Amino acid sequence: MSKKRVSLKDVAKSVGVSPTLVSIVLNGKAKEFRISEKMAEKVVATAKEMNYSPNVAARNLRSGKSHLIGVIVTDISNPFYSTISRIIEDRANEYNYTVLFSSSDEDLNSTKNLVEVLLNQGVDGLILVPCDGSESLVKNLHDDNIPLVLLDRHFPDLNVSYSCLNNFKSTELITQHLIEQGYERISILAYETKMVHINDRIAGYKNTMRNAGLKDNIVVERIDIANANSEIEGALESVMKRKTEAVIFTTNMLAVYGIYYFNKMKIKIPGDLAIAGFNRNDVFNLYYSPVTYIKQPVEMIANEAVNMLVKQIEDSEYTEQTMSVAEPELIVQKSSLKSFN
Repeated sequence: MSKKRVSLKDVAKSVGVSPTLVSIVLNGKAKEFRISEKMAEKVVATAKEMNYSPNVAARNLRSGKSHLIGVIVTDISNPFYSTISRIIEDRANEYNYTVLFSSSDEDLNSTKNLVEVLLNQGVDGLILVPCDGSESLVKNLHDDNIPLVLLDRHFPDLNVSYSCLNNFKSTELITQHLIEQGYERISILAYETKMVHINDRIAGYKNTMRNAGLKDNIVVERIDIANANSEIEGALESVMKRKTEAVIFTTNMLAVYGIYYFNKMKIKIPGDLAIAGFNRNDVFNLYYSPVTYIKQPVEMIANEAVNMLVKQIEDSEYTEQTMSVAEPELIVQKSSLKSFN
């Protein structure tokens, strides 16, 4: 049986530091990231003692920058992330950077492994869509001076640059539109998560309902992201039993799951129920009742993320947190209009 290859994590555990710090040292960037000479020597000695063999690309990049950017999204097959990834790639090319893409599937361990792999490939920086529970990982990356920009989501308690949507404003727009159409029994469907982007969307909905005197009609249905396809039927059944008049889906995939359910149950949109969602999806416009949705300025969000990251990479003294918050646009279509009832 062949001996298990020593990983970067093994070296980090032996030294008592993060894998990120080990990667920086073994990529020859200790001075650039202000890691002490004593610590760097300890890492190199431990790696040698453990017979750790670094990635060939990383070994070749010790003398300078790789002009590689690592991008981790949750699901590259999601239309929103595939679109934004292409824009990131085009913008990075303008700066003469090549992008390495990967998907975390909203899994913390997967995210950690992908970060390690990308750093071991010698990327100069990361654009990351963080998943639930990844706050400590992001903090470690930031503390280790890895150029980093969060995309689509962020952690309010961390001083890390990010580019995202004004999510609170988004559901304010949707909810106010539905109220103006005459709907009062409005529910919102969201993933069970601590991530700020979803919770801001819920907060925007709740705030608008309260301001309209509809506090007693606030209903938030939460769904486990790992079992969304199976749980959404129960959530929507619960919504329909309350004689809900309109449903807001906080992501485009939840809206797609919902559309399949409505077709299965022969629920007429907007005759029986009005609906609205997030991010344009081809299904929204191909559906017999085109879906009202929040349009995100993805070009601005993606370009700003790349601009921020390149500035961090190319200016080692740049430590200021940069925040880019894009404003939403409500695209009103048939699915939410009472005139079609």
